Amino acid sequence: MSLQVIYYLQFVAVFILMTWAVYLPFRAGQLYNGPIYCMAIGGYFSAFVARDFGWPFGLALIATVVLGAIMGFIPALGFCRTTGLVTAMASIALIYIIQSVIRNLDFLGGSRGFWNIPKVGYLLPLAYGIVLIVGLFIYRFDHSRFGRAAEAMLVDPELAAAIGIDTRRLSVALLIISSVIGALAGAIFAFTLGTIFPESFGFALLLYVWSMMYIGGRYTMWGAIISVPILWGLPQWVPHAVAEYTNILYGALLIIIIIVRPEGIVSRGMLQWVRKMSEKHKQKGEQ
Repeated sequence: MSLQVIYYLQFVAVFILMTWAVYLPFRAGQLYNGPIYCMAIGGYFSAFVARDFGWPFGLALIATVVLGAIMGFIPALGFCRTTGLVTAMASIALIYIIQSVIRNLDFLGGSRGFWNIPKVGYLLPLAYGIVLIVGLFIYRFDHSRFGRAAEAMLVDPELAAAIGIDTRRLSVALLIISSVIGALAGAIFAFTLGTIFPESFGFALLLYVWSMMYIGGRYTMWGAIISVPILWGLPQWVPHAVAEYTNILYGALLIIIIIVRPEGIVSRGMLQWVRKMSEKHKQKGEQ
């Protein structure tokens, strides 16, 4: 397998995780951008302890999970009381705060970036192992009573609270898990590139992640499986002159999908149709 294909597959894993990270709190009506700044924190932290302290990658990854949970828990105490645009804007502000802090920390390379991150030979299978674990967790969540509670919060938070759902506790839990997923994606991202910069975790990344979720389908976890490989590979498939305008291309696709197909490529109706068709084929096979 060529190095270019390996890099492509590892970045696909990163952005599937990031898309799921914003999808999970969205299930409860939260437009939470915390996975972006947690991705920066997870990437820089894991790279720093591995390069400067000599920690093995496995230990760095475990510590990154703990740090991601902490960095998710603190703002979640406030965000559990907000919804919609307020949560979105406040979490965007945190992204730029984290970027500014990193730029002014010399031991993290500042604006020059953090270089010479150690290579990890087994990163590709590990990345997809994490994708599988996170995917199974989200699948189980979506089909559990907690998933139904999150659905009620998305539709009407006040009604959800009135019927006995502890909306604040569920919201805090989802924001923490979302932040942990973002931190894990950041670690994979950093060790894939070998060098990271504060600018890697800004508006462009925010646009990529939300575009992938909306275009793939924001009401189901399966949309990311379709949209991420296509959208991340798009700049590599189109002519170089067009690839320079990737942000404009993503923005245009996002606008088109919102107007033409608001539920995204993979909708719940489509999943129900696929499920019915598979059941029919199964019944014919039994006959």
